[in-house]
Amino acid sequence: MPLSRSRSSVHKIYLPESTRENQYLLVDIPLTNKLISQVQSSDNNVNNDNLSAFYYNLSELFFNLCDQFELKSAAFIANDKLPKVHFNSEEYQFESAQRIVFFYDPALHTVRQSYFHGEHKAKKLKLLFLASGEDIRLNSPRFNAQVCQVLKAFAEKTALDVHEIRIRDHQHLTYDLFAKEKGCQRSQGHKLRAIPARYASQQLELPTTITEISYAVATLPVTKALRELVDLNFSTTAPFKLLYELINDKFKATAEHFNIKSGAVIANGLVPIVRQLSSDEDQEAITRVGEIQKLTYNSENPQQDFVLSCDGNALVNEIYIVMAASKENFAHQGYAKFLQKVENTLTALANELQLDTEKDEIVIRMHQHISFNL
Repeated sequence: MPLSRSRSSVHKIYLPESTRENQYLLVDIPLTNKLISQVQSSDNNVNNDNLSAFYYNLSELFFNLCDQFELKSAAFIANDKLPKVHFNSEEYQFESAQRIVFFYDPALHTVRQSYFHGEHKAKKLKLLFLASGEDIRLNSPRFNAQVCQVLKAFAEKTALDVHEIRIRDHQHLTYDLFAKEKGCQRSQGHKLRAIPARYASQQLELPTTITEISYAVATLPVTKALRELVDLNFSTTAPFKLLYELINDKFKATAEHFNIKSGAVIANGLVPIVRQLSSDEDQEAITRVGEIQKLTYNSENPQQDFVLSCDGNALVNEIYIVMAASKENFAHQGYAKFLQKVENTLTALANELQLDTEKDEIVIRMHQHISFNL
């Protein structure tokens, strides 16, 4: 059984002490000729054929402002790749055709890096701010405020319109569902309040127009025991599809039992990203963008929808299971009840799949995201 328990309050969930906290803010700024010209006016070496000097000067300005406002970890990205951040005891970056993945421990590591090529004019500049220190969740309003200070100063020095600056505040908690079975006996209660409410409690008011989404992504390892749940016939087309369909069917049944209305099983080697729809008229969608599996949900007007995206010809190392919170999953006190449903679903699924909870891991990452214009 998972570590969380309903104790003093139904609005709390108890997560293992080993739960990892993370936060990063990703900022999009349109790369316009006006911005280039503004930098060119003070540097004759800048030109539109090779933007190396432009990128370098702009990144130096950016990092100097980070130092001024005491932000230790940041990245300047001008290559149209998507940054992703993961907790890791060892600090390093992995760059693929579409992504830059940052692995780091906020308590130990400092990131200061630029990514650009002078011959490539990016569609957008991406400024990445990574939280540092301890008590990431508690200090998240202060971190958000510091980032906004940097951005306002950056806009002033480059003549940017602040309303063109889009901020995405990403926060997540990561833990093994079966941490207790592996010896982690201590836990901590979480209400998982919505980000605007948490920020307001510390006197940080966000803009009135924000986009908000919360969801959980679980990573299920494809073990030898899991593969043996079905008879794989390698003489047929897509021999692994039967395994993925079995997992999807069991997941859907358990999710519906615990009143989870929207979910996805991703078993194709792609990395899932989740976005909130901006229009009530749109419906949930799943699309592939190169090496990324994009899932789009409307938490305001959710549809009963479960999807499987798999590659039956390939045996993946891990399967991603995504569950998005709708507005009805949210209580005034927070998302603890939603995460409890997620845990109940995954615990029941693990039982159906005969997982060994003392050895196997189901890693849950609970995401809370907001986005707004500065």
